[in-house]
Amino acid sequence: MRSHNVLRNLFRRHPYLNFPSELEAQNLNISPRSTFASAPLPTKLFYKSGLTVLRASSKDKEYHKNAQFLLFRRFQSEQPQPIDFAKAFRVKMLNYVQLVTTPTADTCGTCLVLHFDNKRYLFGNIAEGTQRALVQRNIGIQKVEDVFVSGPINWRNAGGLLGTILTLADTLAGKAESIKAHNAEREKRGQRLTEIVKPRLGIHGGKNTAYLLATARRCIFRRGLPLIPHEPRDDHRSTKPEASKPDWQDININVWYMPVQSSAHSPAASPKKRTHEEFTEAPEKRQQSMSRDDKKLISTIVTQMFNSDWKMDALIETTLHEAKLPAKLFVRNEKGHIQAYTGPMPGDEEEVPDVPVLVRSPWPAAMVESLPRSEPSNQSMCYIVKGHDRRGKFKPQEAQKYGVAKTDYRRLTGGENVVGKDGVVVTPEMVLGETVPGNGFALVDLPDASYIDDLVNRKEWSDDNIMKGIQVIFWTLGDGVRDEPRLQEFMQRHSSVEHIVSSADSCPNMIALESVAAQAYKVRCIDPERFPIPIYNNEVSLSNTPVVTDTDSVYKVGRTGKQIQFSPQYLHQDDKIIPFPNIERMAREDLGDEVLEMAKQAQAKVSDPNFLAKIEKVESDIPNRDAEVITLGTGSALPSKYRNVSATLIRVPGRGNYLLDCGENTLGQLRRVFGNDLPEVLRDLKGIWISHLHADHHLGTASVIKAWHDETSASRPSARLLVASHTHMIEWLREYADVEDFGFSRLETAVFEKLDASKPRTRICQPRVFTEKETEMFGLQRIDACYVHHCFGALAVAFTFPTGLKVAYSGDCRPSYDDFVAIGKGSTLLVHESTFDDELQGDALAKRHSTMSEAIEVGRRMGARRIMLTHFSQRYQKVPIVEDNLDVSADAEGEGAADKAKLDEVILVAFDYMRVKLGDFRKAQAFLPALQRLFQDVQEDQ
Repeated sequence: MRSHNVLRNLFRRHPYLNFPSELEAQNLNISPRSTFASAPLPTKLFYKSGLTVLRASSKDKEYHKNAQFLLFRRFQSEQPQPIDFAKAFRVKMLNYVQLVTTPTADTCGTCLVLHFDNKRYLFGNIAEGTQRALVQRNIGIQKVEDVFVSGPINWRNAGGLLGTILTLADTLAGKAESIKAHNAEREKRGQRLTEIVKPRLGIHGGKNTAYLLATARRCIFRRGLPLIPHEPRDDHRSTKPEASKPDWQDININVWYMPVQSSAHSPAASPKKRTHEEFTEAPEKRQQSMSRDDKKLISTIVTQMFNSDWKMDALIETTLHEAKLPAKLFVRNEKGHIQAYTGPMPGDEEEVPDVPVLVRSPWPAAMVESLPRSEPSNQSMCYIVKGHDRRGKFKPQEAQKYGVAKTDYRRLTGGENVVGKDGVVVTPEMVLGETVPGNGFALVDLPDASYIDDLVNRKEWSDDNIMKGIQVIFWTLGDGVRDEPRLQEFMQRHSSVEHIVSSADSCPNMIALESVAAQAYKVRCIDPERFPIPIYNNEVSLSNTPVVTDTDSVYKVGRTGKQIQFSPQYLHQDDKIIPFPNIERMAREDLGDEVLEMAKQAQAKVSDPNFLAKIEKVESDIPNRDAEVITLGTGSALPSKYRNVSATLIRVPGRGNYLLDCGENTLGQLRRVFGNDLPEVLRDLKGIWISHLHADHHLGTASVIKAWHDETSASRPSARLLVASHTHMIEWLREYADVEDFGFSRLETAVFEKLDASKPRTRICQPRVFTEKETEMFGLQRIDACYVHHCFGALAVAFTFPTGLKVAYSGDCRPSYDDFVAIGKGSTLLVHESTFDDELQGDALAKRHSTMSEAIEVGRRMGARRIMLTHFSQRYQKVPIVEDNLDVSADAEGEGAADKAKLDEVILVAFDYMRVKLGDFRKAQAFLPALQRLFQDVQEDQ
């Protein structure tokens, strides 16, 4: 900060900071570029106490393109608070651990919730689908303050972490607002106010935990939630066997980190016995460590992602040519008042002056354009978890013997001395039973057999101070690891401990989300052609192997709901295990005769030869009538019981498969829809479009790409996968490739950022026109995109195929009656968000979404023959009422109809797992009244 060179470089390269005055500029040898240059440089801020300054060095230019330094305040709440272990000793409360997820198509990982009355903890794989499973199991996360991610840091194990953090942040913010409102009422009545405790969240995991979080800095952020990554820098017990102290503790538990190393770079390599020196030296040889400055940068970014004082209405000064478009621009009028800028834009035909403008300040962490490079880690994090010792049972007869008054019993159990008869001082030890030792569990995560040697040779297993009270070991194992002789031998050697195994080759691929499955069965009873039942098998695992049922085995298979109580007494509660759901029985509970009769009538209609003949005649000009629309996720914001977040698969026979957005757990939805046919679907996947970087639209992308990469690496190694989006999405994928080799090198990226100079005064981007060779590879002729009103970088798109098929997709947005209609003109199919019912127009405006009528109007203006409404608010389980003529118009049958698209328009409402071909839209629409009647009386899912 004392160097003029640093400041000079900063103001040359950073468009988001005020420039110094002319005198200061002369001293620094830089030229002011704005009329705001007279603003004084806030040098006092640099020396303010409580601020940490992180400055880039000359070698850091690669990833400090837009930020030479960051300033952030150390919040008091982030400082470690002393733990009152005496209180922990005195308090007795319910304490248990429960299996929330086991490997299924919906939930690929194993997650545990550890319950105390005052706090909860998540342990294990925070995989995609975890938070939806928590909702299904009705497990609240308001009291979760620490998350312990097991296994290597990759998307399979931590793909649900970002979404879970957002849900936690919103839940805690809502709780705080509720307390504030409650306090306002209490203050009016002169009552005592409830204390608002600032929330915090600890994230524990192996190498790259903080890096994974930092890659999402442009799209994952909240205010007021200090997030503290705990990423062990070294494994001190590997070099100091006598070290028995826990690595982390709070008022409830002690936690020992056990980072386990793979014995080989490749899981396929044969593991061998290694020496102690090899165990300690291998990590440094395999992966270069980040520098201290790099680690501090990552930590700073994570801090700014979740604990910034950024404000939405904060405007910063820049110039028109420096502003990052498409941004909302403001100017000051002659009276100094702020108003929207409506003048010419860069790229217009006329010359545009570089006038001063105001833009919203970017989220602080997003100002770092790129991160220092990292490498995938072969470290798997495991944990030993144990509660504190607790006081023994109170003995009232002993207290009576010493003449203690009953009113003093509470003081004794609270650890205080009291005075009995004849002035005798009675201590707690005199009236309490024997101290109850703390007990707990271990969580071991072994992705493959190369981790076994390091695990079984760890010193913790022979340390009585650590292992005393450990009652159970939860094993999260990769395919084939459970039968490894070395692991079996270890389990036998520790037979006094219960072993519970969760793995993709041992746990049943049961329905983990029974609510949406029951709904799917209901709608299937109405229209079986369009609504399949989610594929599952209670006798076969996710890896298509028979489920282990051998009760004589040294281990037991983990089942969802399995609960082990540690306090007030140790109990195995197998009655909590979730039984295999009877989907048919659940579905028929509210499936009335009236609905079934309406479905029967619809079936008769779509089977009528005259009706079918009309459809064939009217739709004969629709290209690719066999193209299929599969709505994998139809909800907004976050997953719910009945709707997953955004994802739509378009299958065009002879051309390929295309994903429009890819929200969290899209791969799980694909598994439920296609089952054993999924490999073929993945092999034919040609492209993925991501409309914008909101969590509900893109957090499933990495796992889908990884699945495609794994499936095609051997069968089609030269194949490439097209990923098209805004540049920030592509940058996120590139950075995440440093955490995991998920196939980024095999991607063909299409970046949409620059505006099309041939279309001035629009927000239409330069199109991606494919060569003949590219069309052969990706099945597409061109992609057109335009910016829409929702968030920075939000885009709508139109895919054009050589056959004449045109598919338009909105993503999230307010209706775009100009640019989107222009690029989507003549679309065969429009898939448009319809977040709110028409009566919630105000909500749609405030949250930058569309109502049902607005979405339909977009389709009508672009002349779309088929309209699919999707992305509904999660408050809706029911079907929005679509007022539409379900009959085929006679006018539409004519060869020379002037507006055939309007006459042949068909509108459908999407459900998760719905499958409908373009040529079957009219048939599917015939069942819409029965579907609307089915959900007419369903309570809104709040």
